[in-house]
Amino acid sequence: MSQINNITYLNRIRPTKWKDGEQAKYLTDIEQFIRQVYDRLVGVNRIKVYTVAKLPDAASFLPNSTEGAAMVFVSDETGGATIAFSDGTDWRRVQDRAVVA
Repeated sequence: MSQINNITYLNRIRPTKWKDGEQAKYLTDIEQFIRQVYDRLVGVNRIKVYTVAKLPDAASFLPNSTEGAAMVFVSDETGGATIAFSDGTDWRRVQDRAVVA
């Protein structure tokens, strides 16, 4: 399964006639989808990067039992970049639950 995340490897094993054109785009799309599914299965998730000023409204990301909680990477938080989560009212730093400022 480790080769799934290695797009260079996947491109190398394609037949030559499938490396260009529509077939290549189709296979690349499928490979991207497989990578996303694999990443979710193994618990590796990419989170969006925001500045403090550009953070979306935390109320739009109310944690719930079906979708879970929303997390973001805040690149310019006071004290350095950090991961934050929405509590439904504010974005809070993971390390100390302080409101992102």
